[in-house]
Amino acid sequence: MREIKTVTVLGANGTMGAGSAAIVAAFGKAKVHMLARDVNKAKEGIEKAISSIKTDTIRPRLIPGSYDQDLEKAVSESDWVFELVAESYEVKEPINKRIAKARKPGTIVSTVSSGLSIARLADAFDEDGKKHYYGTHFFNPPYKMILCELVTHAGNDKKVTKKLGEYLAKTLGRAVVYTNDTPAFAGNRIGFQLINEAAIKAEEYSDKGGIALIDAIMSGYTGRAMAPLDTADFVGLDVHKAIVDNLYEMTKDAAHSTFKLPGYFQKLIDRGDLGRKSGQGLYKMTKTPEGKKEKLYYDIKGDLFVPVPKFDIPFIKEANRRMGEADYIGAMNIVKEAKGLEADIARYFIARYVSYSLSLVGEVVETKEMTDLAMGTGFNWAPASAFVDFLGGPKEAISLITKAKLPVPEILAKAKAGKPFYQLKDILDARSLFKG
Repeated sequence: MREIKTVTVLGANGTMGAGSAAIVAAFGKAKVHMLARDVNKAKEGIEKAISSIKTDTIRPRLIPGSYDQDLEKAVSESDWVFELVAESYEVKEPINKRIAKARKPGTIVSTVSSGLSIARLADAFDEDGKKHYYGTHFFNPPYKMILCELVTHAGNDKKVTKKLGEYLAKTLGRAVVYTNDTPAFAGNRIGFQLINEAAIKAEEYSDKGGIALIDAIMSGYTGRAMAPLDTADFVGLDVHKAIVDNLYEMTKDAAHSTFKLPGYFQKLIDRGDLGRKSGQGLYKMTKTPEGKKEKLYYDIKGDLFVPVPKFDIPFIKEANRRMGEADYIGAMNIVKEAKGLEADIARYFIARYVSYSLSLVGEVVETKEMTDLAMGTGFNWAPASAFVDFLGGPKEAISLITKAKLPVPEILAKAKAGKPFYQLKDILDARSLFKG
């Protein structure tokens, strides 16, 4: 892989495209051809790129252009072609055919995709092109979310993969997770499994607080900066649907049934209630007659928005207090020993998160550190391996998983007692991921 001095970004007017171009120009010091449907859209992308990193110093490196007029010339002089067009084969494959004809040997070509087959997209290229074709799944917004899933396929060259990974990590400052070409890769497969199952549970307990109850139970003490259903609202219910529908169709693992989209999600999507971007979805912000902001949640049975109640759940208060003191083992002991429905739900989801994350080692990633890094830097969730230690070690984690009637991952079953399961020095300090 040669030095990356010139880059072409396709889809440069989108939030992800503009943000990624800014990273390449600012940290990589590369000249970036910013291509969009027309030059004016590309110029809008340049302004978004500059705004995303809050500095005008990169402007001279950003060159606007259009697909029709400038793609072939830009690609022919680029060392990396970074494609971020719409998430569909119908859009990406014709673009790839044009890139394949224009690229020079040794040029890296990569795509941002949440789950399309990288091997299929690589089919547009010759042998050298296949060797240099990757998924580079940046997370949005790139300046704040440093995860990049580097997705490989059978045609890649390991030496090129190593050099590209080093460039992404050392030059662009990405937290690089190496994943195989599997549905939704690592971060989204784990994250949206838990989010969608939380949505299913919300419907099951709709008469006890539903969406608001599940998010209250799955709040900061479970190692999440944002509760799962609030996350779905933030991401967009339409985006959530696209990811879980793909996973439901393309995977057949032990969690398969949990990827089925709940009916009330579809109802909200059909009427345009997509979440924060549309003004309401699972939640809605409003003002009281006194002018105070008030958060409402969607009452599934009533099909209306009602105020989020203040749940009084004693074990959560105590667990949060322990977390605030960095006593993670003490906090998990509180959760393990607590009585009642809310505690049962909390234990189940902690068990599910550990079980499912670690079950992907071997299929999706080669090491547990890769899933840990994906969830820590892509979702701001405390890694599953850390929970093994917080629960008291492999034996205690296996006990929790078994009681939840979930599969015990092979890597956990083989873990040695008395040895830390989570390698803090290799990932992140877990304390920064807990928000009380």
